[in-house]
Amino acid sequence: MTRESESELLHFCDTQRGEFREDAWTSFAPIEKKEMAAVCLFLAGVDWFGHQQDLRNAARKLLNGAETTFATLAIALRFDTPRFANSLKRRLGHA
Repeated sequence: MTRESESELLHFCDTQRGEFREDAWTSFAPIEKKEMAAVCLFLAGVDWFGHQQDLRNAARKLLNGAETTFATLAIALRFDTPRFANSLKRRLGHA
C-alpha cells in the first residue's frame, strides 16, 4: 500500500463514517480492490468504526467471494495497521 492510496483511503473512511453506503466501498475506483478489502476487514474487526457486517460483506464482494483474512492481506499489501488506525482515529476524533 502506498502513502497515496493510504491517504485516499483515510479520506474515504472519514467521509463514510457518517454517511455509510456499502456500495461505495465496492465501487471506489481510485483504490485497488485488495487494498479496499483489507481496509474493510480491518475496520470490521474494530469496535470504534461501526458497520462491521456491512464491511465484511463489502470485503467478500471485493474479493469475489474468496476466503482470506485481514492478516494475509496486510502482509501481502504491506499494510501498516498501527499507522492507518492512528491516522484514521485522529481524523474521526477518537485519538
